[in-house]
Amino acid sequence: MPSNQQSRFLKQYGWLIAISSILLISLIVMSQILQNASQFAQTYSTLLFISFGGMIVLIVMLARTLHKLRKQYKANIPGLRLTVRLTTIIGFMLGIPLAIIFYFSMSFVHQGINQWFDVKTEEALANAVKLVQITLDDQTRRNLNNTQQALKLYRDELFITPVLTLNKLGEQLNTREIALYKSDGQLIAYSSQDNVNILPKSPAPRLFQQIRKKLTYAAIETQSGLNTSYQIIRIMLPITDIHNNKHYALQAVFSIPEQLSHLADTVRISASQYQELSYLKGPLKTSFTVILSMVLLLTMISALLFTIKTIQNITRPIRTLARGTEAVAKGDYAISMPVVQEDEMGQLIHSFNDMIQQIAKARNDIKFGHQQTEMQKLYLQAIIKNLNSGVLTLDMNLRLKTINDATNSILNTDLFKQLGKPLNEILKQPESQHLKQFFDTIFPLFRNDAKPWSEQLTFDCKEGQKILLVHGSTLPSLDQKVGGFVIVIEDITQLVQAQLHAAWSDVAQRLAHEIKNPLTPIQLSAERLHYKLNNKLTPSDQQLLKRMTDTIIEQVGAMQNLVQAFTEYADTPEIELSQLNLNTLIKDVVSMYKDPKANWKVSYKIDPQCPKITADASKLRQLLHNLIKNAIEACGERPDTRIEVRTDCAQDEINFSICDNGPGIPEKAKNWIFEPYSTDKPKGTGLGLAIVKKIVDEHQGQIHVESELEQGTCFIINLPQHTKV
Repeated sequence: MPSNQQSRFLKQYGWLIAISSILLISLIVMSQILQNASQFAQTYSTLLFISFGGMIVLIVMLARTLHKLRKQYKANIPGLRLTVRLTTIIGFMLGIPLAIIFYFSMSFVHQGINQWFDVKTEEALANAVKLVQITLDDQTRRNLNNTQQALKLYRDELFITPVLTLNKLGEQLNTREIALYKSDGQLIAYSSQDNVNILPKSPAPRLFQQIRKKLTYAAIETQSGLNTSYQIIRIMLPITDIHNNKHYALQAVFSIPEQLSHLADTVRISASQYQELSYLKGPLKTSFTVILSMVLLLTMISALLFTIKTIQNITRPIRTLARGTEAVAKGDYAISMPVVQEDEMGQLIHSFNDMIQQIAKARNDIKFGHQQTEMQKLYLQAIIKNLNSGVLTLDMNLRLKTINDATNSILNTDLFKQLGKPLNEILKQPESQHLKQFFDTIFPLFRNDAKPWSEQLTFDCKEGQKILLVHGSTLPSLDQKVGGFVIVIEDITQLVQAQLHAAWSDVAQRLAHEIKNPLTPIQLSAERLHYKLNNKLTPSDQQLLKRMTDTIIEQVGAMQNLVQAFTEYADTPEIELSQLNLNTLIKDVVSMYKDPKANWKVSYKIDPQCPKITADASKLRQLLHNLIKNAIEACGERPDTRIEVRTDCAQDEINFSICDNGPGIPEKAKNWIFEPYSTDKPKGTGLGLAIVKKIVDEHQGQIHVESELEQGTCFIINLPQHTKV
């Protein structure tokens, strides 16, 4: 085997070889245990520590391997499902036979150990111990009864002559020693067969506590001698002196018969020796159980680890191919999979590499074509974005696919956030209600076989009424006759208004010229008639003549004012731009309308941050006068009329408004209020607001009106900070 294969083999399976060695050593140790129990007792702790240490290492290795498999399984690593499936099958195939062998091995070991120890002998020794204990308990009861009977006979004498009475009781009861104590433990009298001990050994304090509770004590106790220990029977009885009502304790100590004591010691020693012999019975069972369990776990864990490693080696080429396919799926077509072995899997990897090369070539071709398409798409998007006309496209299901900025500007909406939605869903939204009339007008023109069409329509929005020219056509499709619709919207409001202004300007100029020439002769003739005929008529006729000539002169003045308005509207002089402060101009104009006797009040509310603007001061002054006078005339004789001029300045725009609290403007009038000769006033010319609109247009600004009946009217003007010539 080549050196690199040897190193790879040892790297992959070296730890399995080590586990097998540990398993062999464990079996040898188990054999030694069965042959020599004493040797096991000396080395048990060391061997147990080594065995459990090895088992913990194996369990940790298996746990890490299973945890790694679990993470790879969740990550859908190719080959892991096969590894898990085969490992589970082999685990069951090994686990069931091993469990059966383990069960019968344990049964055999436990039965064998139980047979090593004679169960009948163990029961006989236990019965002998019980018999000796019963005999001693019987002896204790007899001594207690004899002591109680004797005490009844000598109770009175005991308190009169305690020493003599104790000697009598000792001889009669054959006690080893007998003593009389007070209940607090103080010795009163003592008698003993052993002349060596002058005083008795005092009982434990707990016994006197028991006496004070008037409880009897009788028990077998072990006493220590010079060289040996022996057992005695100690009896303590509570006594009460009925004459002085004092409490005493009588203690009687009896020796156990030598023959009974010898038999009890013999039985006890035999039972202890048997217990020493049977000490290893439980540990042997436990040790065999532990060793067999260790063998079972070693076998199972080794087999599982070997199986997992072997299956992983088999499925490694599959994982390699899977990584290659994942890289290709992510767009890495430069990858080349290494061929480890020239077998069937090696041929598959060769074919995979050839396929990737062909896919990479095809991808590059497609990418080049896609780049060309994207360049064309960006080119078209740039054209559409910079068009002044609005462009929007719809698919066959009337879903909004494409729009440009001009569309939102013309339709006064924001349709970018509505891309991909059907039109019927868009039109249901509150902010899109003003679009419903527009699309209802052009919906009938959406026919699959329709030719390109055009339609001029009016569109109402918050800025006023716009005049739109709408063009429409169908879009081609590869698999259908019609793939969608394209709509081009042009705002021709200014063009139409410019044409109207040009036409009205020509009319106004002609009218002014035709009317202006005869006005002066008419006025002079009326004045001359009054002068020539006034002295030749009667007073009543003089008054009639004066009234008629005054009427002619008054009407001539009105016609001269009309001619002046026509002239102002028809003349289009160049605007004279200069730097001016709009706030100062507004203050000057408003100050001219201060009249304490009037039923109206003109005020201003200005933004102090407004910068200077580039505009024509005289035309803006005329604009303010026209709007303020228009507001005063609209309010009429209404009491508490308030007119306010406000400014609101942004970074590049200047907004100012003229608002009143008058009767308001009807909704229909908003559509024609800025057109020439349109007025609802009996004596109005219909040119005031038309001139205002003309001035705003000359400054490249915008004007719109907001009004509610009986709530007032606001004319809002938006001007650029710098008007371009």
